[in-house]
Amino acid sequence: MKVREEDDGVRAQGTAGPAKVRGTADGVKAQGTAGPAKVRGTADAEKARGTADAAKAREAADAVRIGRSRRPWAALVLLGVPVLAALLGPWAAGGEPSAEGALPSRPPGAGHPLGTDVLGRDVLWLVLHGGASVLGSALAALAVGMAAGVPLGLLAAGPRRGLDEAVMRGLDLLLAFPGLLVLMTLAATGHRDRYWLVAVAGVLQIPAVARLVRGAALAPGSRTVVEALRMQGRGWAYIHLRHLTRQLAAPLATDAGGRFSVVLYLLASANFLGLGLPASSPDWAVLIERNSDALFTQPAAVLVPAGLLTALCVGGNLLVDRTLARARRGR
Repeated sequence: MKVREEDDGVRAQGTAGPAKVRGTADGVKAQGTAGPAKVRGTADAEKARGTADAAKAREAADAVRIGRSRRPWAALVLLGVPVLAALLGPWAAGGEPSAEGALPSRPPGAGHPLGTDVLGRDVLWLVLHGGASVLGSALAALAVGMAAGVPLGLLAAGPRRGLDEAVMRGLDLLLAFPGLLVLMTLAATGHRDRYWLVAVAGVLQIPAVARLVRGAALAPGSRTVVEALRMQGRGWAYIHLRHLTRQLAAPLATDAGGRFSVVLYLLASANFLGLGLPASSPDWAVLIERNSDALFTQPAAVLVPAGLLTALCVGGNLLVDRTLARARRGR
């Protein structure tokens, strides 16, 4: 009897063992089922958070885009006022105004909306006639620098290392000459003509333009495409005048906006120092120089042309930056 009871106890333990194992397995299975559910819940939370962050990023981008879309109006106004004054000013001002009874350095009043300058001339008439020389000289000098600098830069970026060294070392020599020193030397030798001033200002921009073009043409991405086009049998004209010209359009436009300010500053400095146009010229820089002594008695004769020069520089740079930003978003 005792033996049978011991056998029954052992059998009961053996029966309870698998049940315990099954219970443990069921617990593990339940934990395993709850684990993926927890992971899915975490993933859903992360996805929802990412969606919210993306929505916030889109809202921020839209706000920035809306803010940028308003900037061209400021750029157009800043650039348009001096440009319209330069283009339409001579037509709107008419012929030479009468200077009878006009006193020098008089404040704005009847018959003279902006007053008179140190010579008794009407400031409004001078301002409307002086913009053409400023805008025309700056654009002409910039065109000279671009027309000579771009081909030299492409030539230096070619496969011939000796030609590259010859072109760049020659431009380095030209780069060493200060612009105002060259203009002072020309003025000392009697070359005070406007054409000399524009030509020298344009030549002084050639080294910087050529360096920009050479660096952009020698960039790794550009060189890879150029080598591929050469392997396809494309000629020099196709590679440089079609492919590289398109690649260099954006950096050249950006540089032209900043370089216009550099050229304008150089020409205005030369005219302000009396190295360029004659003292009777209505050029805005000449007006600033001639009326600087009467700044406190007749500020309009100085501040109006100075404001137009500033607006021309700032407006041009803002418009170029906005146009390039819109082109990048269009891609």
